[in-house]
Amino acid sequence: MSASESLLGNLKTSALLDNILNSSTEYAIIATDLNDMIVFWNKGAEIIYGYNETEMVGKQTPQILHVNSSPTNDILLHSDSNYSSRVNDYEMKAIRKDGTILPVSVTVTPRFKSNNDMCGYLIIVRDITNLKVEEKYRNILIEVAHLVNSPISINEMCNGIINAISTILEIPVVFICLLDKRNNNFYVEHQIGLNSDYKRHYCSYTYDDKFVYGNVFDCFLTYSQYTINYGKLAGHAICEFMQDENLSESDSSIIHIPLLADIALMGILHIVIPSSRKNLLLTETQVLSIIANEISAGIQRKRLEEEIKQYAYDLERLVQERTDQLRVKDAQLVQSGKLATLGEMATGIAHEINQPLGGISLIVQGLQRAKNLGKLNDEILDEKLRSIIEQIDRINKIITHLRTFARQSKEAHQPILVSVPLLDVFKLIGQQLKNKNITIETFISEEVPMVFADHNKLEQVFLNILSNARDALDDFEKIIKRLKEKGTPPEWVKNWQKKIIISTYEKDKYVYVEIEDTGGGIPKELINKIFDPFFTTKEVGKGTGLGLSITFGIIKEFGGTITVDSEEMLGSRFTIKLPVYDSTYNPISDVYDY
Repeated sequence: MSASESLLGNLKTSALLDNILNSSTEYAIIATDLNDMIVFWNKGAEIIYGYNETEMVGKQTPQILHVNSSPTNDILLHSDSNYSSRVNDYEMKAIRKDGTILPVSVTVTPRFKSNNDMCGYLIIVRDITNLKVEEKYRNILIEVAHLVNSPISINEMCNGIINAISTILEIPVVFICLLDKRNNNFYVEHQIGLNSDYKRHYCSYTYDDKFVYGNVFDCFLTYSQYTINYGKLAGHAICEFMQDENLSESDSSIIHIPLLADIALMGILHIVIPSSRKNLLLTETQVLSIIANEISAGIQRKRLEEEIKQYAYDLERLVQERTDQLRVKDAQLVQSGKLATLGEMATGIAHEINQPLGGISLIVQGLQRAKNLGKLNDEILDEKLRSIIEQIDRINKIITHLRTFARQSKEAHQPILVSVPLLDVFKLIGQQLKNKNITIETFISEEVPMVFADHNKLEQVFLNILSNARDALDDFEKIIKRLKEKGTPPEWVKNWQKKIIISTYEKDKYVYVEIEDTGGGIPKELINKIFDPFFTTKEVGKGTGLGLSITFGIIKEFGGTITVDSEEMLGSRFTIKLPVYDSTYNPISDVYDY
């Protein structure tokens, strides 16, 4: 190949390469030599920087192409052996010929000859304005989504969103008008860029109101048509509340974006766009529309959450009121049960008191007889008086205990030994059981730990069960008598005794109290009903049907259980199970369903 043909080929190749490089208008492609002289400046560089090829090729790289920041222009556009072997990427701000600034991505890489000698730098610059805008929009949408989904109030959410709009999108004035449905007007609740007087600004739209056409017509269109509208800021009613008065006097715009929930208008998002930002108006409006939808959804959801919280609060308050009422009714029911039990025991209690009274009467009669016979001396008198005092003390104890039991006292849950109320019951019913020839066998363990309960209520429980056992033994005694009268009775009838067996013990951190009788037992078809309110097998006038129902509720209140095992003709056994007292745990239940 001749030299002329080779030169022609090189020229064609160079022309082809120049054509390709100049066709790339999105990228600025700049080449320099080792003396920092620009040897190539493509069409893309002219578009980005504003300088044409004639102005730049053959001249040394100017220092004014980029904002003087780190990394500096010296590193980017001047030869340096430290950067001769690697590619460097930077984000910088380019200064165009007309003075405007735009963000760019700069890639600098060394150029080499065919013999691998470095001959300069290749600089590729890309305008990343759109990427920065997209990043800005992405950041604002992420921040808005975070605020909308955070567990904060509506006020905190809206204030956070308008702060994000103002900061990230660099918008000077943002405010939200919320609709007051009751008064059919809008009021400014959240704002940035307004002065302290803004709170007295509100709009009440009337179609024929001159104020609407003169001051807030674009707002009215958004209000009436549920559409995005915008117009000039100058003349709008909000201008008098602007912190920056220059905005009102410039060619700024105001956008009105409806806040819609389903088909209902909740408010309006207002955005003031300075005249310098009008080129981004369309894109930003689309983003702001998405933000408005997020605000609407957030307000709607948070209002619903507030309604649910209020409903839950009202429900909790109502439950508490009903619980308090049930506690009062329960206390009244327990008290009624006490009085009913005492009413049924009136005869027996009278006998408990009559017996010591009879003893006193006999002693007094003996003293009178001794006096009449002249045999009364100080020794006899002292002895008889001590006997009288003992009987009076006995009566006093019975009456005092009767009053204590009958009184509607305040609940006093405390650690107690079950044996104390269990034995106190016999102050009321002991003599009565004795008079009915009922044998009491007790197996009360001294090692049984304490339970957390109320003494008075436990005594009522034991009294109810023992009273039922007494009645069951009386009824069964009648059956036994009839069996004996019919001839030769079975051996078990001959050996039958009226007996109540009481035992206490601990097992698996529970205290057990068992009360067993030798009565006629409970029929299988009735055993599941005995704890139901008003259920009774006694004759009319002899029972209210509340005793065992109240007993069941009291034991449940103390965190325990009560069960019954019964077999006809053999008797019944009631088993009470209460948790052992633990100072770190309160077993008392809040259930009051007697």
